[in-house]
Amino acid sequence: MTGGKGSCACGKTKYTFSGDPVMTAICHCLDCRKLSASAFSTALLVPSSNFHFEAGAPVKTVDLKHHIDGIDMTPHFCGNCGSWMCKTADDDRFRGMHIVMAGTLDTEEGQESKVTAPQAELWTKYRLDWVKPLDVKQCVGFE
Repeated sequence: MTGGKGSCACGKTKYTFSGDPVMTAICHCLDCRKLSASAFSTALLVPSSNFHFEAGAPVKTVDLKHHIDGIDMTPHFCGNCGSWMCKTADDDRFRGMHIVMAGTLDTEEGQESKVTAPQAELWTKYRLDWVKPLDVKQCVGFE
């Protein structure tokens, strides 16, 4: 996947990014589960210099401390519909990156397979019992 674009549920907040994602991962941490209202989140790690919000609804942010390791994280939401678009984190491993929620990617019908498959699962100790591990790197935290 070289570059991409995405939008929120109402279509008023849009973004683009250039280049390939550094990685794609599934996260089972409790914060991602709460923010995504799902069993896990899937995200692409994109250099911030390659990521740009387009004109549209204002983006709202919330400052959170990651519940497990205390990393300061800032989720970004559409100011109109509340869709979780991405997050940034004040940590050496994520500084200068946007963590883009894969569910916001805009794909043409039949092109979904072009979205980069996850290379890792993070915070696996929080994975729900009924979610089966993928055949990718399994990480107990952010590794």
